[in-house]
Amino acid sequence: MFKRPGLLAITLALVLLATGACGGKSSPGELTYEAPFTTGVTAGNFLPGTDLQYRGITDGMAEVYIKGQRALKQKADSLSWEGQVREGVSLDLGLRVLWFDESTLHVGGTAKVKVTGASVQAATPPERAALMFGNAPVAYTVKRGEAIPGTLLTYKGRTGEGAELGGTGDYPYRRAGDSIVWAGVIKENVWLQVNLRVGVYTDQTLAVAGLASLWIEP
Repeated sequence: MFKRPGLLAITLALVLLATGACGGKSSPGELTYEAPFTTGVTAGNFLPGTDLQYRGITDGMAEVYIKGQRALKQKADSLSWEGQVREGVSLDLGLRVLWFDESTLHVGGTAKVKVTGASVQAATPPERAALMFGNAPVAYTVKRGEAIPGTLLTYKGRTGEGAELGGTGDYPYRRAGDSIVWAGVIKENVWLQVNLRVGVYTDQTLAVAGLASLWIEP
């Protein structure tokens, strides 16, 4: 499981809230996340959930097949892929070749994950999955009576104890700067964990920001 962020998450949350940056929900039942992503693909294998395959070194370059088409790549070359990794889960990779040898191609960049038809349930994420994405920045302004996107936590309004949340199963109140941690399944074989910080809250709205992590089994 990804570690819970500490000071970095707090700082990022405050920056996101100050700048109005946002992420996650595009429309009802749709969630989007954009995360930094690095991985290694061993020779002869595909990046899980994709048809991006590493074949090894040819003429001093990495031989990669992208949707069945051969591409020779050097260090720092771009490597992009877009498609569905499972029903209702699309992945848009914007990567660069970091380095490679005969056994493994190492790439890094960003991954944009879009989940449609989301159906949220509380659950514990697995220790590992074929695809894992961490540190995706998110920020939301939630209206009273609405849920924080990707969670079952609802905003019930401002009280003398702070912002009141529904669905926590424990102490429901948070003051500005306090953390909100939630984990669950947002679609079959897709798990989400968010680690948020409370920003400004009023009788009608709650602002939160922080980081999200995803685990996907294609």
